[in-house]
Amino acid sequence: MASDCLQGSEAIFILLLIEVCCRWCKASFCVCQRCWRGQVYCSEECRRSGRRRIHREAQKRYRQTSKGKKAHCQAENRRRHGWSKKNGKKMDDPSSRRLTGCAIGLLEESSLRLVYACFVLARARAGFDRSRRCHFCGCQGQVVDRFPRRE
Repeated sequence: MASDCLQGSEAIFILLLIEVCCRWCKASFCVCQRCWRGQVYCSEECRRSGRRRIHREAQKRYRQTSKGKKAHCQAENRRRHGWSKKNGKKMDDPSSRRLTGCAIGLLEESSLRLVYACFVLARARAGFDRSRRCHFCGCQGQVVDRFPRRE
């Protein structure tokens, strides 16, 4: 057989990985070529936090422009004069009442636990990735600077 492809037990395939540093938590992780989609965050939590920060920065830049200042002024006037509430409810809505101090304390405590748990998970994943495995599918491979071009 005249074939360029090795078959059976003779086939040796090396999976290539690249190492990426998470833009939010700065943990490094590896991604294989099959899973690579331009990821810059190690987890969904980091992605949400990073996108929120980027959005806040963009909003801050926009509010400094004359167009942003004008939009803010118009929105404040709508809120102040109630122009946005054309057919709003005139009765009490219990879902819109403020939370008590005790409930707020419980929410803050549970959110701190959630943030801590996400941090621990991110660090655990980073430790797993040191074994040169893909962060997403778990395949083991060799780390390279960049993937070779496909033909």
